Amino acid sequence: MKYRYLSRRSCYPLRRSAEELSFAFSVLLTQPLSRPEAAARFETLWNEVNDAAQSCVDSDAAFSYIALLHRMDQRWRFLPSMN
Repeated sequence: MKYRYLSRRSCYPLRRSAEELSFAFSVLLTQPLSRPEAAARFETLWNEVNDAAQSCVDSDAAFSYIALLHRMDQRWRFLPSMN
């Protein structure tokens, strides 16, 4: 397991990039999980992406998180196994 440490100069907590979160979402979609477990993991991941977007709302990085939220919504909503 990788550990991330905050430097004393850092004002913001470290967060995963939009690319890392996108990969985590892709992995979630390929895992054979029960519907409730998959939904719980999706909600956790959704909240992490949403928090990251809110924490950088004044920068261009927020757009990548918002685009990821949109892609996640579209893919999750139309999953055949979730309908």
